[in-house]
Amino acid sequence: MSRQHKFMAALAVVPLLFAACGGSSSDGSTADAWCDFADEADVVDEILSSLGADSSDLEAGITQMELFVQRLPDEAPDEIKEPAKKLAEGTQMLVDAIKAADYNVFDADLGFMQDVTLEADLAAASEKLDAYTETNCGRSFSSGDDTDTGDGAVDTSGDAVDDSGDFNPGDGTIREQLVAQFVSIGLANEEAECIADKLDFNDPAVQSGDIAAMLGVFEECGIGLDRLAELGGG
Repeated sequence: MSRQHKFMAALAVVPLLFAACGGSSSDGSTADAWCDFADEADVVDEILSSLGADSSDLEAGITQMELFVQRLPDEAPDEIKEPAKKLAEGTQMLVDAIKAADYNVFDADLGFMQDVTLEADLAAASEKLDAYTETNCGRSFSSGDDTDTGDGAVDTSGDAVDDSGDFNPGDGTIREQLVAQFVSIGLANEEAECIADKLDFNDPAVQSGDIAAMLGVFEECGIGLDRLAELGGG
């Protein structure tokens, strides 16, 4: 059960793709205006860090992010307009996927993230924006404390993320893979779906795989302590 938290790593992709989004009242197209815009990106990072898995929370945040994303190419000076446009396009794909899932990230089809060409293009675009911003503004554009683990996931806890249980966008939605994990330990599919539907993924204890935090949900789904003991013994 402790492997549940690894599915939350998929949520950390959101700040990565949104890291270069921000808002500004400037006309853009100049280095000074871009620096002001980059400062606004810190505010956006704060908004993203406060987003949880609740659909209403996500809808409000992502709606705001989309407005910023659409302005990104216009705010970029000519020297970085193309990478800004590329990053905006990639981010819009994520926004569209979450909107299509009715702002439920666990049901979002994130298969496009497995596109290695897209991943490389976004990484290159982000590097160019960072280089320009560091040269002209004395700071990185993609600010934040998240650490790239090198496999597409972000470890925000400071601990290494085990590749064996990470979310793989090509293997289905987060919910589908979570259900598959529960089934793999001996639960019936209906039981696994019940748990996935009722767990509060905003709860840090749930994210860490704390079984005590899940007992109420297990009982609600008709899985008693004796059944859990059987599964643990298997």
